[in-house]
Amino acid sequence: MPQASSAPDRRAPPAPVPAPRRAGAPAAAWHLALDPGSATPVYVQVAAGLRGRIEAGELPGGHALPAERELAAQLGVSRVTVRQALAQLTEAGLLTRRHGSGTFVTARSAQGAPRPLGLLNSFSEDARSRGQTPGARVLAFTRTPPTAHEALTLGLSPSGAVYRVRRLRTANGEPLAVEESTLPAALVGELTDTDVTDASLYALLAARSLRPQRAIRHLRAVNADAEMGALLGLPAGAALLVTERVSWTPGGQPVEYARAWYRGDRYDFVMELTGDAE
Repeated sequence: MPQASSAPDRRAPPAPVPAPRRAGAPAAAWHLALDPGSATPVYVQVAAGLRGRIEAGELPGGHALPAERELAAQLGVSRVTVRQALAQLTEAGLLTRRHGSGTFVTARSAQGAPRPLGLLNSFSEDARSRGQTPGARVLAFTRTPPTAHEALTLGLSPSGAVYRVRRLRTANGEPLAVEESTLPAALVGELTDTDVTDASLYALLAARSLRPQRAIRHLRAVNADAEMGALLGLPAGAALLVTERVSWTPGGQPVEYARAWYRGDRYDFVMELTGDAE
């Protein structure tokens, strides 16, 4: 009779049963409402959805994201789409990629501080203070007579001339704001679109001894129309913060009338208030 083998059983042990997921665990955040038929690219929708969860605190600083393949499977999109979305959030400073470890939510203290309302600085200065690289792509540049409102605001004759500059402002390549600036041509001197491409307008004015020293700014909330949404990588109807500002030189001359549309999901403005002494 054949004898029973005394060799140990080398069959693989049964796979462990995965632990049940805790209710409210961050992994629930991987289920995002995506619209493949939207004009907004799917990777932009994925990035916006994850950004919303991060900024709402649902994905805390230091939290690890699933691997690209797993995240793509859970979202029902391609791995390339996930890679593009994560790259956008990494460039924005919301995610950190560690070689050999994975992708993690950046600690909130490293994502940048709110923008103080009382501080008169440029977009470029603000971006650099957050550790980001500012950019400015010119969308329109004209030398033209002022509108009635611009002439009144800047103290110009209707027969005078202004430079009207419209730019897309970026930080680490990500669109964050659309700025429109109107400058008195006679005061500013010769100006070209090259002068204001990927450049700080305030630095340019400072080089001409026209750095603004005082300004009045109005702030309001609006919803993005289709054009503004496309420029900022947002769906139509997304929340924007709009500012309208008039700036004066140290000599009291109006030097800029500006409007800016900021992404509401990336910008918040803070102000310090004090009460009257009783």
